[in-house]
Amino acid sequence: MGDRSKMMALFGIGFGLLLVAGGAMVADLGNMEYTGGATPEQATNNANLQQVWGPLITHAGMFFFVGGLFIGAFFWETADPFVRLFMLILGFVALLLVLASTTTIF
Repeated sequence: MGDRSKMMALFGIGFGLLLVAGGAMVADLGNMEYTGGATPEQATNNANLQQVWGPLITHAGMFFFVGGLFIGAFFWETADPFVRLFMLILGFVALLLVLASTTTIF
């Protein structure tokens, strides 16, 4: 059970950080400039990228990241107790970051 929980924790942390980075990239795509001006559809798509899809992907990433940290802290028996405590504290800080506001993630 130790190897499976370690793999789940590492997958959650790694995949979560990848989704957080991807969400930031998608949100930054909404700042795209168009030569000749943006059509109304392009302006709507940019607003959707910035305000909908970027935060959605980032929050999914934070879910996996926090979940991986908590799984690692609770079920990784072979880890040093201070490492497990650090993962727990880091998970609570990340959870508070999500609960504070979407803009603090970026």
